[in-house]
Amino acid sequence: MNRENAIIYLVAAPDVNNTFDELKNSFGVERSININRDLYIKTYSKISSHKNSVVFIAYSKTKKFYDLRWMSIDEPGFLDTTGKNYYESFILNSELAFKTGAKKVLWVSHLCPFVTEEDINFAFSNIGEKNMVLGPAKNKGIYLLGFTRENMKILENFYLLKENLKDEIVEKIRKNRISYMEMEEKFIVKDDESLKVWVESKDYISDFKKLSPDIGANLKEDKHKKKHKEKENAVNGNNNNQQNVSNSNPAV
Repeated sequence: MNRENAIIYLVAAPDVNNTFDELKNSFGVERSININRDLYIKTYSKISSHKNSVVFIAYSKTKKFYDLRWMSIDEPGFLDTTGKNYYESFILNSELAFKTGAKKVLWVSHLCPFVTEEDINFAFSNIGEKNMVLGPAKNKGIYLLGFTRENMKILENFYLLKENLKDEIVEKIRKNRISYMEMEEKFIVKDDESLKVWVESKDYISDFKKLSPDIGANLKEDKHKKKHKEKENAVNGNNNNQQNVSNSNPAV
């Protein structure tokens, strides 16, 4: 284990009050809670298996979810960030990593279950005092960010679901005369389109029993409803056309 490499992971209890508003708006309240929870679990399984770094978890807990056993029974501890917003949790976790010996810090968004060990290795190998690493999302935003203590000033008001996040950070990087490495684009799961990409991936299928079974079912149900609606509209359209023909040719 290399203590100079740190992965920071920000987690909140899987309930309605700690689920991002953007996800609730996209998926509805109950469904968004399950999707958010499953993303925490899946992405954690990716980063926790990395052997050349230390994982620092910041957790906003509740009375019901007071520890992380819902995410991983093997997780020994975390930094309590209850009552803090995302940016405050991000800063506290980053500072803890640096204070305990990290030279390079890698933030990974839990909304991207597609991160691989190769991605993490590549990111750490390119982080430097004068070079940051960005993982841009195909559907706007960032799924990964690598930096050193010297780069912390660039990350003011950091928030994972800010759509112009990449452009904002790149602009600050250039103003501070720092370079950056841009990684392969990947999806972050934040709407039905990106959820479909995840549900149809090999990773999701292999973990189906560990994840909420209603996520994929709801997606298929939505697709079925859309198809049924299109068929219904087509039938109604034909009926209307027939009615119009009947009205234009009244009986004498």
